[in-house]
Amino acid sequence: MWQDIFKKVRLESCLGDETMTQISVNETYTSTFENGWIPELLYISNVDEAYTKFPRSMHKHNDILELIYIKKGNGHFIIGDRHYRVHQGDVLIYNKGVLHDEYPNPKTNLNVFCCGITNVKFAGLPKNHLVSPESSYVLHSGDQAIEIETMLNIMYSQVSNEKTGRAEICSYLLRSLIPLLLQIPQNNFGQSPSEESILSKEIKAYVDEYYFEKINLEYIARKFHISSYYLSHLFKEFTGFSLIQYTIRRRIGEAQSLLINTNDKVTRIAGTVGYDNTSYFTTLFSKIVGMSPKKYREFWRKQ
Repeated sequence: MWQDIFKKVRLESCLGDETMTQISVNETYTSTFENGWIPELLYISNVDEAYTKFPRSMHKHNDILELIYIKKGNGHFIIGDRHYRVHQGDVLIYNKGVLHDEYPNPKTNLNVFCCGITNVKFAGLPKNHLVSPESSYVLHSGDQAIEIETMLNIMYSQVSNEKTGRAEICSYLLRSLIPLLLQIPQNNFGQSPSEESILSKEIKAYVDEYYFEKINLEYIARKFHISSYYLSHLFKEFTGFSLIQYTIRRRIGEAQSLLINTNDKVTRIAGTVGYDNTSYFTTLFSKIVGMSPKKYREFWRKQ
């Protein structure tokens, strides 16, 4: 089969017995992307120790696909309903609308490339989804790490230096990067779910949707017709957090997104994520993130 696609020609060098192998590509191909969709790079970040010091709490992107490439360090990440231990060379996939939480290891100074992408469409998947929910959200790049990091370096250099033609160059590189990522073997999690896991997902989905409201253990237990004790055990087993811990991280993560992406005042953001008392929100935010909401906004805008 491969003999039909690639033709190797050995060329004798005029310098002696040295030979050079020329490989000709003789293959027509169908685009990886559906119906002529062309991925578009919205942003690319090259983040150093700041990623370890001030990681993003639980959040999601409602309209884009985000890719994280681990250049250095390791950490614990939650993507969707699964927990991952990630290391150098790993690629993290945040499909549109999938919640994720980040715990970089402070001892390893996690360094990453972060890309925001839109207009990604594959047959059988929603827009801005790179993998299906049954597949792993973490890819181990292995021997392809150098190629992946080189492409990201070029894109970052083009964008950060505002070079002429950067949008076109990044577009072509992105169209090469994504098929390269799809060559990496993926783990599959398509086993039949248990009744407990189905119930756990339903409870988590409810909290994810109504995190900004005044919900508590007793209220949700009544809603799902189970005891508070059973709910507490089930939720902690499934997410790794108590209900109140999870709700707080969900609220603070959303607040981080609003601080970065909007000009809303801190008081308005506090109310949006469920806190009527701005002073209490600021105290809680500072405790979890390591700085006040105002300083956090200033920090990321400088970055």
